[in-house]
Amino acid sequence: MEKNPEEPQILQGHHRLEGEFIAVGTRHSLFNFTIIHVIDDVLVCTYDKGNKQTVFNGAWITRALGKDFTENKKEFNLSAETYFRWLLSFFIKKDTKSNKNHTIQLYGECELDNDIYIGSQIQFAVDGEDFIRTNDKMEHWIVTKPEAEHFRTIAESTLGVNLRKKVMKHYCAEMIRKILHYSNLKENVAPEVTVSRHDVSDGRVAFNCTATGFYPRSIMMRWEKGGQLGVWGQESSSGTLPNADSTFYLQITLELPPGDSGAGYACVVEHNKLQAPAVHPVPEKPTERRSWVLVLGLLTAIILVLSCSGAFILWNKKTGQKTLEHATVGDEGTL
Repeated sequence: MEKNPEEPQILQGHHRLEGEFIAVGTRHSLFNFTIIHVIDDVLVCTYDKGNKQTVFNGAWITRALGKDFTENKKEFNLSAETYFRWLLSFFIKKDTKSNKNHTIQLYGECELDNDIYIGSQIQFAVDGEDFIRTNDKMEHWIVTKPEAEHFRTIAESTLGVNLRKKVMKHYCAEMIRKILHYSNLKENVAPEVTVSRHDVSDGRVAFNCTATGFYPRSIMMRWEKGGQLGVWGQESSSGTLPNADSTFYLQITLELPPGDSGAGYACVVEHNKLQAPAVHPVPEKPTERRSWVLVLGLLTAIILVLSCSGAFILWNKKTGQKTLEHATVGDEGTL
């Protein structure tokens, strides 16, 4: 979504680029190879072995990345096909059934927070099972299949370490910066927030605060009491999840200990589309008086409905009786 900016935008919030490489083939042949890159759950570019083309999702993304970066990216994707052909034969070299198809998946991601690189991770899977993985906090690769031991030696060599750093910090982190400095992938959307309260018969109280439909993904939600932060009870979170329309969803829950009436609490939401933190008070517990008012109101409504129904039935009976009398008189006149 191009905004035709004269100056680069300031990169704010938390952003993630996810890349998935999928290779299908045998020890001797690579049948299919695809690459998908996504930033904040929005498609950025794809590559397919069939046409050997890297396709960017919009001309403005190509302009944002620049000619040199896009050309290097295209060459990298072509080279990746060669690397995965070698990986396919290397990972399954003990398979004596040369005609059996195998699938290798590489999942990689890197993250930026307010334009600061905060880390990355890489994970390989073979035929749907974890094979080997690592991240920036690990000094070594973690092997989950014995067959991966030989690959770990290569990955932890100086060449392997330098290649990983180059790929994750250059192609991954720089792609986020170039695209999001140029423009947003979507218009920023403020969250829609709802707060609910649940009173249990044993005296416990639980609150839910739900934010949905927001973009970008970065959001902060917390509980306050009387405007103060604190640990008020047991907290839980759904984690930030994607909606079908590429916006996001987050729910947090607070369960208070017995004896806390739940008065004075609020859910506070911060998002870069909001000019200031939004404070959403938790509904108060209905009083007994309010409960009686609701009951009386409900009873009144029921009585009115029954009265109207009774009047309608009585009117209908009278109308039917008059119609029958007229019909009888008419019949007698005819006779």
